[in-house]
Amino acid sequence: MSRKPETAELLIRHAYVITMDDSATIIENGAVAVSGEGRILAVGDDAEISARYAASRTIDAKGAPVHPGFVECHLHASYHLFRGVLPDQLVESDSFDTFEGHFYNTVTDEDEYLSVLLACMEMVRNGTTCFMEAGTVLTPEMAARAARQVGVRAVLGDAFIWDQPQGFSQGKNETRDEGCATCAAQARLHTVLERAPKTRAEALSVLGTQLQRNSDPDALVTGHVAVLGLGTASEELMMTAKACADAAKVTLNIHQSYSPADTEADRQRFGKDPLVHLFETGFLDRNVTFGHANHLTDAECEVLLDRGTSIAWAPAASMMWGHGSALHGRHAELWRRGASIGLGSDSPNWSNDFDLWRQSNLAVMTARDVKMDRTYLVAEDGIYMATRGGARAVGLETSIGSLEAGKRADIVIHTLDRPEMVPSTNMIRNLFYASRSKSVHTVIIDGRVILEQGRFCALDEVEIYAEVRKASAALLSRMGHTVAPNAVPRPRRGA
Repeated sequence: MSRKPETAELLIRHAYVITMDDSATIIENGAVAVSGEGRILAVGDDAEISARYAASRTIDAKGAPVHPGFVECHLHASYHLFRGVLPDQLVESDSFDTFEGHFYNTVTDEDEYLSVLLACMEMVRNGTTCFMEAGTVLTPEMAARAARQVGVRAVLGDAFIWDQPQGFSQGKNETRDEGCATCAAQARLHTVLERAPKTRAEALSVLGTQLQRNSDPDALVTGHVAVLGLGTASEELMMTAKACADAAKVTLNIHQSYSPADTEADRQRFGKDPLVHLFETGFLDRNVTFGHANHLTDAECEVLLDRGTSIAWAPAASMMWGHGSALHGRHAELWRRGASIGLGSDSPNWSNDFDLWRQSNLAVMTARDVKMDRTYLVAEDGIYMATRGGARAVGLETSIGSLEAGKRADIVIHTLDRPEMVPSTNMIRNLFYASRSKSVHTVIIDGRVILEQGRFCALDEVEIYAEVRKASAALLSRMGHTVAPNAVPRPRRGA
């Protein structure tokens, strides 16, 4: 006597399923059943799963790869209105005072909403289904509104948790550098963000506000604790934030050791390697994720491995500004030694796109090049960082990051109808080295089909792009900013 089929809301059939489970299981003709509550019911052989479940809707993957949605671990989501504005000749240490500070004192809530909306659309189109924002959206509710409209999973933090914002002057401030008139002058001239905290009391008054989003265990938009870092937070504020994250059982996300300048500034203020000091104070922990961590010593690598702290590796962000993390960074080495490594796109002027396929590819390729070893990192390493590694770094490893029964149904379906996927000799290598995000076809988040056949199901893309272009022009006009061309001196060619 045959059993009555179980009920599913969605069935993905005839898929090359890259589960990313603990055994790295790949099912060449597989299927995924999804419940009406947005959870994965079962993953297995197509014949078995299709016989077991009767679904309201079936999607035929036609043999194409299906994998967990990518998880973006470090980004600034409100900068899309000025993507590409910063010229190549701009000195990075001047970018805040000459542009970004004025942006924050000019941007409106609606500007932030549109910017995050565009960022979310870009991420979904490239196969990212979850992101953790670095705590730089002045009005986090605008980010939540945009994420909900697109249907992407978001982990948000309070804006600009800092109590010594003058730290952006490469660690210099007028109280610590009494003997350095130039340093003190730099600190006093540093752009003040009118809507951001200016004192520890102000920062503490908003610290943890976004955690109220976690009262609903099924919420698409949740909260974490974000501290800006880079010399802008006192030890007292950092430890208070750590206690807040510990109590809420969430990730604490902070910029750390991004450039040689801020790394050295931390070394001067702590009197030792920054991560060694943070280890000794108890700040370094499993629930902490460092954005960047490009410049680490041997001793710092050891304590990071000891505590299980995560790094959000953003290779393109370092490469854009020439920081040398590909040459001097320890990310690939740490990964091979068992560290928790996720990936980040940073911002539209540091990486210029929100495409984790690009970041994962750069991570693998640069590591090979520097080590002069084709096997130092391979495609599977890059895909793991973008899925399981990312889920771990944002504190959602029990919910997302792999295709397994009980986890949330955040699923990406590719297409074989791309020149880069023909011939399909090896799906992993075709995906990672050839098609990457170009073959993303359908994206499912929390069991809902958000993108189908490369088009958003519930968004008017043309209208949104027009709104963003108009808002960007208006913002730059209010700032009095004229976009300058690149003007780096070069010898004349062909003269």
